[in-house]
Amino acid sequence: MSQRLAPAVGIASCLVLLAALVFPYFVAPGSAVAVYYGTVAVPVYLLDALFASVAVVVFGSAINERTDPPTVAGATLALGGFIALLTLWWVTATPADTLIETARMDSLKYHRWVVLLAALAIPASATWYARSVL
Repeated sequence: MSQRLAPAVGIASCLVLLAALVFPYFVAPGSAVAVYYGTVAVPVYLLDALFASVAVVVFGSAINERTDPPTVAGATLALGGFIALLTLWWVTATPADTLIETARMDSLKYHRWVVLLAALAIPASATWYARSVL
């Protein structure tokens, strides 16, 4: 049961992360979001989106049983760990009020923490899957 549920949770976590990353573009001006995401030299949001998209495919191969389970476990653990570390770095390097000051929106006050929680859910589900197959 958990060999199919864990990758499904992983896919859901990746999709939540992708949704959280694009959410500011729907509620704030694009220039404000560019300043918000541009607080670090590396485009973390783009790397997160890329690796989360790859993780969706890898988790999907686990659900469809098209890839060796240990390979899927290792790949998703590596992708999830990299996503979590990048996001943690971005969250700690970004000043708390960057988007709020730029866009004058209090509704995005906790956005970066939501992104971090979604990013941490990916390696958590990958760990759950790895424990169920190894």
